[in-house]
Amino acid sequence: MKIPLLERGIYYRGLLVLIRQDRVISNRERELMIRIGQKLDFDKRFCECAINDLLKNPHIKGKVIKFSDKKIAESFLRDAVTLAIVDGEIHPKEQSWLKAVASANGLRNEWLDAEIRGNQNHRPNSIAAGH
Repeated sequence: MKIPLLERGIYYRGLLVLIRQDRVISNRERELMIRIGQKLDFDKRFCECAINDLLKNPHIKGKVIKFSDKKIAESFLRDAVTLAIVDGEIHPKEQSWLKAVASANGLRNEWLDAEIRGNQNHRPNSIAAGH
């Protein structure tokens, strides 16, 4: 699936919002965010700077994101679940935000819960990023 540039920016910003929820950015989250960013055609240095500045960047708000296409939202949430689990558990703030994003994009809690259960074995190499 080809994601338009504007939506790729929303996608990546949404993942930044997610990893910011627990106020801790693990090395595994950082590595996965760089890989996802590169899959979305963002420069590695751009991704590194965005991650490094994340906790102090006032422009990255926690508001819920909405995509123009449900398939993009599904891809985003799959990556987001993988990212949320990469550090061993989903923080309650992360889970709450994921549920809000799913709802805003017309996806049911049951769909998200199934994605979380399916990802419990922690598959960090399995990123979608629109592909």
